[in-house]
Amino acid sequence: MTDLVRQVNLKRMPVNRKLIAWVFVVTGIISGWLWWREQKPKLELEPLKISYQIERKEVAGDRDVSRETSRLVTQIRGKLNSVQGTWAVAVYRLDEKKGYGVGEERVLPAASIMKVPIMLAAVKNLNVDDIYMLRDADKQSGSGPIEFMDSGTKLSVKDLITYMAKNSDNTAPVVLTRMVGKNEVIEEIKRLSMKDTDFEENTTTARDVVAMWKKIYEEKNELVLDVLQDSIYEDRIPLGLPDGIKLVHKVGSGDGVWSDAGVVMAEKPFVLVIMNEGVEIDEAKKLVPELTKLIWDFEVGRSAKLQ
Repeated sequence: MTDLVRQVNLKRMPVNRKLIAWVFVVTGIISGWLWWREQKPKLELEPLKISYQIERKEVAGDRDVSRETSRLVTQIRGKLNSVQGTWAVAVYRLDEKKGYGVGEERVLPAASIMKVPIMLAAVKNLNVDDIYMLRDADKQSGSGPIEFMDSGTKLSVKDLITYMAKNSDNTAPVVLTRMVGKNEVIEEIKRLSMKDTDFEENTTTARDVVAMWKKIYEEKNELVLDVLQDSIYEDRIPLGLPDGIKLVHKVGSGDGVWSDAGVVMAEKPFVLVIMNEGVEIDEAKKLVPELTKLIWDFEVGRSAKLQ
């Protein structure tokens, strides 16, 4: 009996060794494969981390992130949070090429601020002395004197541009867009680096409007700079500036919209954009000049310290 048991055990031992060996090999292969799968996503994500860091660095390149400016931004944000509506504020120092703001990438109604790219496309593509004969079908209500003019009235391109800028006339942009072509206006928007602006929807961002004013300031077209001053709508940003400070700007108005944006011609000029939607107009009428004064005092005080 002992010999029989011994024979059986002797026969089993080689089988068990092979089985254990195979189990060990297979387990090792599976473990190695699972480890490789776990490591592969990490390796694949590494370039994305690098790319993201580079992108953040590029965006931060034109940002003023100083402690003093951060405190101002906190003040601005607090004021915006205390009123109704969605707001965006952007400031850009033209000499330093740095800026700051709140909600600059929010898509908001452009309202009549969109008339500025139309104007620039007209100046670029049309002769300002060309004459257009007004038709009743052209007339648009809401703002400006052209809708009250007789059909057949002769208007030069310069007249249309001037009424559009100083009176925010609503008929002039329709006529000029037809004259220059809608595609040319869209191309002008692209040239101005207004990447998140939709001409058809009439929407834009404060960041895009900053880009537009930067280009206008750099190009220094005398006609454009002249007609965009001293409009009949000096009831927003100008109220927060000291007397005598020039402002090249364009307002935007509508249902729940009380916006203004332009270049403040200070000793060190800067772009100021204040946009909104869904606001209570009486609140906005008070807040826009208040924000302007806050930013003006900060910028002037800061400039004095740097001298």
